[in-house]
Amino acid sequence: MAEHFNHFPLKRFAGIVADCMGVALPESFAPGISWVSDILKKQLGGAADRAVLYHADAVGQYIWQQYTDLLAPIYMHTSLAIPFLSTVMSVTPVAHASMYTGLDPEGHGIRTYVRPRLDCVTLYDVLLDLGKKIAIVAQQDSTFLHIFAGRDIDYFECANAIEVQQKSLELIGSDRYDVISIHTFDYDNAAHAYGPESKEGLNAISLEAEGFHRIAEALEKYKGRHRALLSYSPDHGQHLTAGGRGAHGDTSNEDMNILHFFGTIA
Repeated sequence: MAEHFNHFPLKRFAGIVADCMGVALPESFAPGISWVSDILKKQLGGAADRAVLYHADAVGQYIWQQYTDLLAPIYMHTSLAIPFLSTVMSVTPVAHASMYTGLDPEGHGIRTYVRPRLDCVTLYDVLLDLGKKIAIVAQQDSTFLHIFAGRDIDYFECANAIEVQQKSLELIGSDRYDVISIHTFDYDNAAHAYGPESKEGLNAISLEAEGFHRIAEALEKYKGRHRALLSYSPDHGQHLTAGGRGAHGDTSNEDMNILHFFGTIA
């Protein structure tokens, strides 16, 4: 059977977030998916004034299909699962650049695993111009800390996914930030070392899903005070190599097909 690939390109992520927050993006950005943002805004009762965007690295769609129970903590807090197609190459800097610029790799300039500071307009730049307070919480040496560097953003670098969770809970508790982007890659590391469906990899999936759950619970404490958009949004997947380890970067179904989950708290 031929491989099947998801329809929506990853570059439409920024448009969904912006639409849900009532923010107009420059014409350079790919449009969001109007029916997705319409559903979410209806659930919110208006535009979101908070967004918490959790990026668990390298979680492919087939992981959801085969190990659905592990992701139950994410289903608890989300209402829409949207299939996305990752970028070529299907590696973290390329994918996350497209997610936050609304551009194909040819447009934003990152086409392989390199991590220059992006000079083109990003979703962050648009939000900062509107006076939004933004934080990035990520593991050490995260791509987010490189390609989105040099902006009026509060950057928090953490040793592992547990520390990322703790810092995210602290920032949510401070009630100071309009947008928090979170990047963890415990699963990506484990999958590279032991295989995408290894015990170590699946344990990391559970750990990151539980972190998402705790972050969502913290947001729920502000229900009625804020309209919050929540997403669990991977960048690409991983495939098993002949050597028993995980890899990504090609155009296989395992690397390219991903699911994004969106929820609302209002």
